[in-house]
Amino acid sequence: MDVQNQVDKIYKDLSQIPKTRSGQQLQSAMVIIDNDTGDIAAIAGGVGEKEIADAWNRAVDAQRQPGSSIKPLTVYAPAFELGVITPATVIKDLPLYTKPTAFPLNDNRKYSNSRTIFSAVVNSVNAVAANVVKEITPEYSFNFGKNRFGLSGLIEEYPGWNGQVMTDIGYAPLALGAQTKGISVRDMASAFASFANDGVYRE
Repeated sequence: MDVQNQVDKIYKDLSQIPKTRSGQQLQSAMVIIDNDTGDIAAIAGGVGEKEIADAWNRAVDAQRQPGSSIKPLTVYAPAFELGVITPATVIKDLPLYTKPTAFPLNDNRKYSNSRTIFSAVVNSVNAVAANVVKEITPEYSFNFGKNRFGLSGLIEEYPGWNGQVMTDIGYAPLALGAQTKGISVRDMASAFASFANDGVYRE
């Protein structure tokens, strides 16, 4: 309860939440895992006082694109486990393709041709992450994230609004965190807790 009370103290006090120019209330969610047991020690499903019992909880109900925080789970963990890379491995820091436009773009819109995995992780380099997924294949990356890390939000097939079938078996969802629907905060916290549990996932 001590941990939960500390989370509640922050989340209920709107003076601690940054203001926006539009005046719109920012929202967030938090899940804290006890690394000894794998249990949820504290959870916050939204900002402000709770007004409705069993209301929408952003920590478990909302699915959002996690961006680069997906890289350790669907890029580097499976590649390390396969023995494809080490921290010292040098890999291409170049786009997978350049037409019609370069993909993926790095944050600074520049490429360094090659760099070590260590440097790529520290600097969250998109092109390196995509090239690692290319090495292990998007299919392997997808299955590792879904089945080994419990990322239930990863979708194999999803009907798009224009008849196009969407899938998370691809470079943008797996290397950049741009999933079709997204992943919950709880699922991300549970997956990352595996690193503190000698690589063993606990639901």
